[in-house]
Amino acid sequence: MKRLNVVHERQTPEYWNRLYKAGYRVKEPEAFERQMFRNYAMVKSGMLAVDVGCGRGHMSAVMAKWGLMVLAYDFSIVAIEDALASHADYGDQLSFVRHDFDGDAIPPELVPGTVDIISCRHSFEFLDRARFLGDARRWLTSSGVLQITTHRAKRMPPTAEHPGLRDEEIEELGKGWRHMTTYGLDTGDSLIGIVLRGPR
Repeated sequence: MKRLNVVHERQTPEYWNRLYKAGYRVKEPEAFERQMFRNYAMVKSGMLAVDVGCGRGHMSAVMAKWGLMVLAYDFSIVAIEDALASHADYGDQLSFVRHDFDGDAIPPELVPGTVDIISCRHSFEFLDRARFLGDARRWLTSSGVLQITTHRAKRMPPTAEHPGLRDEEIEELGKGWRHMTTYGLDTGDSLIGIVLRGPR
């Protein structure tokens, strides 16, 4: 029997457009999360960063404030329009583009071997992971970093709409990278950061 490739509603722009129109907001990164990201990603001014699933652009703006050149993408046009309105003061240093990493062709500005940091803050679990990880490894420099912020599913309530990643899924992420680091971002060890460095 042929297995159908079913696209879950959470992987469609329409789903997220409805959420954002209804007032959905991802919690802004707090000081501790920002500092851990900066330390583990070894952020330096002038780096090129890509923010995948940028939402309303809070983390994108943080990276631009650090002096990074930031290309920020989300497949919700509602989120992108809000991000553009909220973070217009960074000029060419920060750009927001509507893009579907699962369904659209790769943006021409994502040239292989040129990206220093890719950020997926509460977005990685909704991507076609096999495709995205392959693409991410090509875009990154030899010492580039893919930084994922997500929840550990086993620490989330059973009714959570967006439960994050299972432990076995997190462990599997290390394959294809020279280094993998994880760190906790809350007292309950639910919110975590995952740093994958050095694509192979």
